[in-house]
Parts: sequence; structure tokens; C-alpha cells
Amino acid sequence: MCTSLTYLDTDDQHYFARTMDFPTTTPWRPIFLPRHYQWPTGLATERTTQYAILGGGRLPKHFSSCLMADGINEAGLTCAELYLPHAVNYATESVPGQINLTPQAFINWVLGEHASVAAVIADLPRINLVGASWGDDTGEVYPFHWILSDRQTSVVIEPTGDPLTAQPNPAGVLTNTPILVDHQRRLNRYLGLNGTQITVATQQAAQQVIQTQQPLPTGPIPTDRFIHMALRRLGTAQLSSEQVPATIFRWLQEVSLPYDATRRNLISHNYTHYRCLIQLETRTYHFIPRTTGRQQSLTLTSEMAADWQTPYVFPAD
Repeated sequence: MCTSLTYLDTDDQHYFARTMDFPTTTPWRPIFLPRHYQWPTGLATERTTQYAILGGGRLPKHFSSCLMADGINEAGLTCAELYLPHAVNYATESVPGQINLTPQAFINWVLGEHASVAAVIADLPRINLVGASWGDDTGEVYPFHWILSDRQTSVVIEPTGDPLTAQPNPAGVLTNTPILVDHQRRLNRYLGLNGTQITVATQQAAQQVIQTQQPLPTGPIPTDRFIHMALRRLGTAQLSSEQVPATIFRWLQEVSLPYDATRRNLISHNYTHYRCLIQLETRTYHFIPRTTGRQQSLTLTSEMAADWQTPYVFPAD
């Protein structure tokens, strides 16, 4: 489930993009969360946002708080959660003196309380991620890892053991299990290279694949989607700001998972609910839902951040 990437165009404009692949039938929508919004951690405590947030999320019928999957805050920080089964290591209970969060609450903490990736990294030692459910219909504890970016850097946070740490993301891509370093190893191996680092040789080999129009890996397997998107991102000549939206949405479509109406109610049916592209400098959120295929563009303006005082779930036009 899910493929994401960061991008820098020829005009030094920064982007974040992703597909949201998930088996739930709850509608996903663009959602605005205001400053000073109190939200539950899932552990009998609440926290309050300092920054307004615009992103993709859902509001289950049985739950009063929005579950966010990605977004940008008014300071220009982005974050998205992606599935990481069979690799996470959560705490079993809260720890006094720490900020105790359930996995689905982590994104609210990142975007609601920080202005930069550096600020999140400095705060990570205070976090204790507890393996408990927050706002899910089944009570399931979801295994997540996160990709974060701002106009200075992009990192990945994977809760595979204490303490939480952030690692650079030189490929600029993240999908699902395995962990990032294993994805990088597989990408190099696909290109006939050794090691786990993304190097100049990796980029040159990716450029050769794209320039010679070799077929890219396809299908739902996360490792294939990672290689596919990394080859597109590393192997394609840097795009202009005019080229980015259409090109990246096309790349996302290439790794999207198809919807099968006959399997709609099966918990095993993962499909792409939406694609999104975020422009960091303008704080603009472009959202294409599966249901309509029409692009919706929303901007988190300074006026919106200052004046809107309640959460708002946008219709998926």
C-alpha cells in the first residue's frame, strides 16, 4: 500500500506526492485542522496543535476526530504515513515523562507541533510510540513508518526499535515493507550495483534505464513500486515547474492499485483511494480521488491559518 516521493524542480520549488492505498471503504477527503485544535492521542490524553494543517484524511462514523494520512502545515512541513508490516517495534505501555502516542497520532504531533524536519528530529527522544489503536473500526494497531520533508531536507522515520531516529532519504521515495535500507539495496541490485547507498552510480544507471526506455517493474509489490518510482525520479531529467504536476501525477498513476467493485468489502482489497501532490512553497494541496478523477487544488493560506478555528472536511469534487 502507498507510494510516495519528494521532488525539486528546475526553479528550486519543492514537492511531496503520494498514492493512498488502503482497504478501508471510509471516504478519504482533503481536511483542514486549525491551530489550537485538541486531538486525542489514543492513550486517554489530548494534545493541541500549534500549527494549522491541510492534508488527506478520513472521519470514521464512530469516531469524532479526523484520522490524517498526510499533509502540510502552515510552516511548510510535510509528513505522510505508510504501511510497514512485520517490521515495527512499538512499546507495550506508556512511559512517565515521555510524550506517549499511538501510531496514528504521530502525524498530528509532527505537523501540529513543529515548523521543520530539524525540529521534529530534535524532539524524537521525547516520543514513546505505544502499540495501541486510535480511532480504527476494528481496533487494529497499524504498523507505520513516515516520510517527512521541508525546503531543506527529507527523512524517513521507522519505529523498528528504541530510540526513534530519522534517516536521510537520498532516493526521495518510500513505499511499504521492507525498511528503507533494504529498498535501497534492492534498487542497486536491480541496476547491477552493490551496496545500500544511493550514489552517483545509482543515478547514472537509472538514467540509462529511462533513456533507453527499458520496461519498469510493475504490480502491487512494494519493492517493485519502490524501484519503479526511484527509476522515474532518479533517471528523468529534472522537470520544470510547468512539467511537474502532470508528470508526477502520471508517475503516481503508474503505481496505483486498481479498484475492484466485486471485492469492495473485503479487508484484503487494497486499492488507491487518492493521489496527491503538495507544493511546499505555496502550501498547495492537489488531490485526485478515485471516485471522480478530478483534480482539486486547495491552498493553506496565512489567512486560513489565522482565521479558521474549526476542522473542515472538504468535499471530494
